[in-house]
Amino acid sequence: MSVFEFYTVLLSFVVSLGLASLLGSIVRLLQQADRVKFSWPHALWTVTIFNLQIVFWLKSWTYHDTFDLSVSTALPPLVLAIIAFFACGLVSPHIPEDGTVDLQEFHARQGRKYEIAAALFMFAAIIQAAFMDGFFTTAARVTESVFQFGLAMLAIAAALTPRSRWMQVGVPAIWVLSVLFFLPPLLEA
Repeated sequence: MSVFEFYTVLLSFVVSLGLASLLGSIVRLLQQADRVKFSWPHALWTVTIFNLQIVFWLKSWTYHDTFDLSVSTALPPLVLAIIAFFACGLVSPHIPEDGTVDLQEFHARQGRKYEIAAALFMFAAIIQAAFMDGFFTTAARVTESVFQFGLAMLAIAAALTPRSRWMQVGVPAIWVLSVLFFLPPLLEA
């Protein structure tokens, strides 16, 4: 087992725990669908955070040839995994034994937290790239960093305008569509 494989086991545990929390919440919501008050913003942010985890996990493979175990290369991806884990937990509502599960109210009350967690993830991703790839070493890296910064700023804008339906639906929709930007290069690697 290589050092990279050894280290990614740790990252995979953190990512898996976050995804298990998120997917478990979705299953419980589906089981209780008759008493769930649906929310598009919450659903879109849930998909956004799911995508965040998957793209992060896929992107971690791009370092398999160059990874060396040091604080500067091991800490940033671990911080990213932990932030993504928190985002999964924050977007997953508690489901009481009885009564309505109001996802609209949940998003209104808790949405800022997972929107900020998503923004922190993108800022941390830029920092990770600086440590792992060197900051702005290629045009593609600059483009990706600028794109990540833009997504982070959109998430902050959504967190600051919780009553704007357009922001609450549009921003996560943009994040979901951003997978089209991040995924093709990962699939080629």
